[in-house]
Amino acid sequence: MRSGTDKREASFDNIVLAGFMGSGKSAVGRVLAGLLGWKFVDTDTLISDRAGKGIPAIFEEEGEGGFRAREREAITSLTGETRLVVATGGGAPTDPDNLNKLRTLGPIVHLSATPDTILARIGAGEHRPLLAGSPDREERLARIRALLDERTPAYARSDLKVETDGRDVEGVAAAILKDLDRTSPGARTGAGGI
Repeated sequence: MRSGTDKREASFDNIVLAGFMGSGKSAVGRVLAGLLGWKFVDTDTLISDRAGKGIPAIFEEEGEGGFRAREREAITSLTGETRLVVATGGGAPTDPDNLNKLRTLGPIVHLSATPDTILARIGAGEHRPLLAGSPDREERLARIRALLDERTPAYARSDLKVETDGRDVEGVAAAILKDLDRTSPGARTGAGGI
């Protein structure tokens, strides 16, 4: 890994991280932003900050529809920005408008993990509104599997897929940069490249 003062150059304006809750988007996003010297933006945090309340409260007061409307606004607000690593909410890419807007920002990287890994990472999921009301481990696992099945077609439209099972955050970030360099049109050569 390079030091924090030796920032990498990129052939794209931003990187968008998509994937299910617990796939590592926020943790990996922070590391990527540090490697690139870019700003990290978590759309859920952006939504929460603008609303003045947490995501669970938004779901409780406005329902999933209200949250999704706020999510679309947050994603739209990033249009024209550069040098961002954006971590999206798990359901954001399932909205075709969101997916199109995210694609204009930069390559979309799907961070993937198995249902068992996701469950191990999120635990009881008390701050995960879509798992609310599932106190039993097997119920949460079944809900995760069902949601993953629903979202798989949207995630499959990503530019790159990176597995996160059994990998540390730094390893995932390095794999993303290596794979983006290999797949980016007009990828640079030499020491300044990704």
